Amino acid sequence: MSVAWEDLKEGDELPSLEVRPELGMVIRYCALHWAFPPFFYDQDAARAAGMPGTLVPGPLKVGLLYRAVEQWLGDGGWVRQVRAAHRRPDTTGQPLVLTGRVARLYEEDGKRRADLEMVIINQGGEPSVRGFGVVEFF
Repeated sequence: MSVAWEDLKEGDELPSLEVRPELGMVIRYCALHWAFPPFFYDQDAARAAGMPGTLVPGPLKVGLLYRAVEQWLGDGGWVRQVRAAHRRPDTTGQPLVLTGRVARLYEEDGKRRADLEMVIINQGGEPSVRGFGVVEFF
């Protein structure tokens, strides 16, 4: 499946993607980045730091946004950029819904592009991450 620039209009919704980052995913992420803050994998350390449980690392959530955009885009283009502003922590094992919309369609330097507004919604229905992406179509 792929999306075509010609078929889009500003305001189009991206399909929602539900993910549930489990502790194993977080541990693998920490290992890949050689970063081991205890509140990412140790329940007691997370609670001692005032957190409700082990946390999903912010850069991992950006990666999940990137995945959602790639899944939506398919082989119709490529992701130029994804940025995010983290609003609140997310705990492992809880569902997260990634969604967004096409904010702007434009041509620049002969390239067809779209700006995307994205969001991660936590289990309480609150946005935990607000994101922005740019895609370029083939």
